[in-house]
Amino acid sequence: MSENIEGFILTGTHGAPGPVLCGVQASGRLDGVHFELTLRQTYRNTLDRVLEVVYSFPLPAQAVLLGFAAELNGQRKVGMVTARALAERRYEQAMTEGDAPVMLEAQAGGLHTANIGNLKPGDEIVLEIRFAQLLAFEQGRLRLAIPTTIAPRYGNPQAAGLRPQQVPVTSLLAEYPLALSVMIGASLAQAAVECPTHAFTRRQMGRELLLDLQAGAFLDRDVVLVLTPREPCPSLLVQGHDAVSGSAPHVMLAAFQTRPAPTRGPIAMKLLVDCSGSMGGDSIASARRALLGVLDRLEDSDQVSLSRFGSSVEHLQPPAYAKAGLRQRLAQAVNTIDATLGGTEMLGGLKAAFGLRHAPTCRPDVLLITDGQVWDAQPMIDAARASGHRVFAIGVGAAPAECVLRQLAEATGGACEFATPGESLEAAAQRMLARVRQVPLRELQVDWGQTPAWQSAVPATAFGGDTVMAFAGFAAAPAGRAVKLLATREDGTVTELARGEAAAPVPHDSLARLAAFRRLAQIGDPEASRFAVAYGLLTRHTNCVLVHQRAEADKAATQAELHRVESMLAAGWGASSSVFGADVLLCSALGDSPTPAAAQSSVIWKRTFPPGVYALLSIEKKVVHPPEVPLQALAEAVADYLDQGRDLAGLPSRMGEFRLHALIRQAKARAVALGIDKVGFWLVLAQWVNDRDDGYLAAWIENMLRPVLATVPANVQDAVRQVLVELLGEVPLDGWPPAGTPRQADTGMGTVRT
Repeated sequence: MSENIEGFILTGTHGAPGPVLCGVQASGRLDGVHFELTLRQTYRNTLDRVLEVVYSFPLPAQAVLLGFAAELNGQRKVGMVTARALAERRYEQAMTEGDAPVMLEAQAGGLHTANIGNLKPGDEIVLEIRFAQLLAFEQGRLRLAIPTTIAPRYGNPQAAGLRPQQVPVTSLLAEYPLALSVMIGASLAQAAVECPTHAFTRRQMGRELLLDLQAGAFLDRDVVLVLTPREPCPSLLVQGHDAVSGSAPHVMLAAFQTRPAPTRGPIAMKLLVDCSGSMGGDSIASARRALLGVLDRLEDSDQVSLSRFGSSVEHLQPPAYAKAGLRQRLAQAVNTIDATLGGTEMLGGLKAAFGLRHAPTCRPDVLLITDGQVWDAQPMIDAARASGHRVFAIGVGAAPAECVLRQLAEATGGACEFATPGESLEAAAQRMLARVRQVPLRELQVDWGQTPAWQSAVPATAFGGDTVMAFAGFAAAPAGRAVKLLATREDGTVTELARGEAAAPVPHDSLARLAAFRRLAQIGDPEASRFAVAYGLLTRHTNCVLVHQRAEADKAATQAELHRVESMLAAGWGASSSVFGADVLLCSALGDSPTPAAAQSSVIWKRTFPPGVYALLSIEKKVVHPPEVPLQALAEAVADYLDQGRDLAGLPSRMGEFRLHALIRQAKARAVALGIDKVGFWLVLAQWVNDRDDGYLAAWIENMLRPVLATVPANVQDAVRQVLVELLGEVPLDGWPPAGTPRQADTGMGTVRT
């Protein structure tokens, strides 16, 4: 069967054998900033042939493996972490010998691949994966996101180090149930807890709180929990034991809760929104709300520009001061933005934003709003560093590529926020804007009260209200002195940002392994491989492998057939569905205004709705384009281009990046017919705007334009100005009249109505 749903090709066959992956059960525990989760993936071979099953799935980007096991037909084996090449040889040998090997691999960005060899007809195997991660309080809240699927990504997966069989395959027909419970420890059990993505039941268990996902959930979106403590959280000190031979036996974690930082003067903000096809539906709606949240908090003295990107880039507003009128026009433009620009060429969008010139009163930052669905972040990081821009990112959608956006933001001194449909995008944007306005905390250092045997790297910068984490190892147990986070001011003085004084013990080795995972980035090859094996870390240097040895009569006698487990399509991806319930979508289609509430999964329209409703919702949407750039902004862009000293021949290409009103296009065509080239047209337009009674009347613009216009004959310039007066004389400089509004032009021969 082949069906086209809003541009997404659906392929599959009804009545095919049941999926090899039957579903996932998970149970976790959250204590302060420490979260552990155990996943149990159940696979069953219902076919009549031997399979080699490969499944690529996500874990949190900072997840650290604590344990891996497999139960084949009830028999349990525990995996061992070894060097990658050794694990691959062991796996292949077991395949050849007819046994049942299992290998777990870690790829970049939290992507993992499970390989299950020689799964015979009727076999059932359960993979058990236990991991831990550290969470961070950000602006007074803690957000836990458990990824369940990988949305389709743009670009070449080989750039992320994936081999062909490891590349995730997405299907609209795949459907895998999810069961999940999370225990909230006593330290956070009284916090306000919300889940914007799923419905949970709550049970008080003594001083702790148990959350159970309600039945009907699937692996189609991140599971998000947001906890807001009723009182500010103190800085935490946690102490554990490191049993690895030759290491410092005592390890300590400091999680510093920083105080709000002082604010700086006006900001320059380059707003860059992803309008590629993957952003259709829920994601672009979230992006609009985030942009409106930013515009609501800009001030007249701030500078702002607005661009959107996909396969191409459109600058909807060049850099300008964010006066009230401009903010109002930008809000109107934001409400018409749609995901109509093709592929996610994020690198091109960032480079175009970096090239925009703001007034030199402050260094501009980029606020990127996207689902992040690209494979390779490194070229973007390199370009951002070369440009000197900080990148602040807001990840939207049901399954954003968290690692890509975190790498980009943290490498440039920026920050990340993530908000699924159902979360407040306006609040996320306002928290991000509060970071941008801060004076960054720089040259951070930790005073441990005594000299550590080793310590992890401290972030280069931080923002007040966010968590700063650091590890250290000690030969002797710490003496209980206060641990301080310090920063150096611009005048050279050192100030204390936060301190922690109590060290809570951690009974098992997870703290040492979490610390080792952080330290790994500071260790070069080949030592990194030995270090990872010693601590049982799953990395690019190591795999985890186990082998179920079959009895001679039970060995697989035929070559296994490769079976790649398909992922569920992320809810809302590319407007193929919505994360909201049928009543919400139906009301939206009929023009009503429901109150959205996070609904249980059932994400594909043809699965969610009766056929009549599905047909209604599948009607092709009318594409609404952003408004055209006003005259004043076009003149500013010309002046900015000249101020940069760039080659005049490139001016038409630069101006072609803007969405031009039909009257501008008409004026340009008539001007060229009069004998002026495209460069000359833009120069005359800028001078005409400057000279209008309601224009800038700025001497510096006049002085900049006069020498470059000297090569254009005066009579040609006069003829072009006459065209501009005729077509644009009554058009306001800061906007275009609504379509259908009669236009008046003063031609010097009285008022002509056109």
